[in-house]
Amino acid sequence: MIKPKQKFYERPGLWKILLAVALGFAFLAFLLGWIGFGVPDWQAFTRNNGTTQEFYGLWAYCQQAPPFYSTVCKHWGTAATQIYNGSRPNFISTADGLMTTGMILLSLGLITGIVAAILPLLCYVAGILTFLGFLMIIIGLPIFGEQSNSLSKLQGITNYYKRYGFWLMVPTIIFSFIAAILFIIAAFLYQRYGFGNIATHSYSRRPQGGQQNLAPPNMIPGIPPYGVRPGMMPYPYPPPGPLAPSLLSQYIAQRMPRYYGPTVVRPVVVSAFPQPSTSGAGGQPVYVTPAYYRPAAVRSAYAPTVNLTGRAVYAPTVRVS
Repeated sequence: MIKPKQKFYERPGLWKILLAVALGFAFLAFLLGWIGFGVPDWQAFTRNNGTTQEFYGLWAYCQQAPPFYSTVCKHWGTAATQIYNGSRPNFISTADGLMTTGMILLSLGLITGIVAAILPLLCYVAGILTFLGFLMIIIGLPIFGEQSNSLSKLQGITNYYKRYGFWLMVPTIIFSFIAAILFIIAAFLYQRYGFGNIATHSYSRRPQGGQQNLAPPNMIPGIPPYGVRPGMMPYPYPPPGPLAPSLLSQYIAQRMPRYYGPTVVRPVVVSAFPQPSTSGAGGQPVYVTPAYYRPAAVRSAYAPTVNLTGRAVYAPTVRVS
């Protein structure tokens, strides 16, 4: 029998490949994101008629002064008091909150994706967390980029540009989006076609040691170890194999006849007159062999008539010697 050709997305192990790729993209987004998130090299500028280069990020404000251009950085809480009259710009706080939330969600998505190698349905949770982190970062990054340029223009600075910390968040956004989509696709393929976890063998093996290969889903049982699709079956369909009797039928067929106690034998008087019934005379019913166990009786024409019904019976006269 010809085994039906399997589509590539129906392979039971495809979800493992997608999960591994998703974890790779999520790890790259995690690594690049935290590096860019932690460094102060986001917006840099040089004031007009000055030689000191200044740059800042989400957490710190730094300056590089000649002649040695050694870097001096201070936390925004201290730098805002000295430069921005005690409060850092509003867009810094907004971008800081969005980017922090996004990176936390992205980290949780990566951790959940690793656990999903053992519990594959957690790929749905990993995909949702990663996608939410992607949304937070993609909202916070343009806010910082646009507002930082506006602040430099407002201060009359003409020489300003973005540094590597800002640009590291761009591949973080791309990788996190790809990872979120792959997580969800891997979870769907596992739920539809997969089984086991990342350590389960997904290739077909010949039955060995008492093992049996099951037919693919939604298929009519056929010659083992595979089934046959309905379109490949001859018409009319062959009759199904014999069905095993139900447990109730087996119980009824194997049940022994009920025991009613010892048989009471009472003498029968042969007379031409009707006789009273003997049923129940001993207080217990007379054991009667079922009809399917008792052979057909051959009665002689001269046999006496025995009344067991309790009604009058009219029979021919019998000579008693």
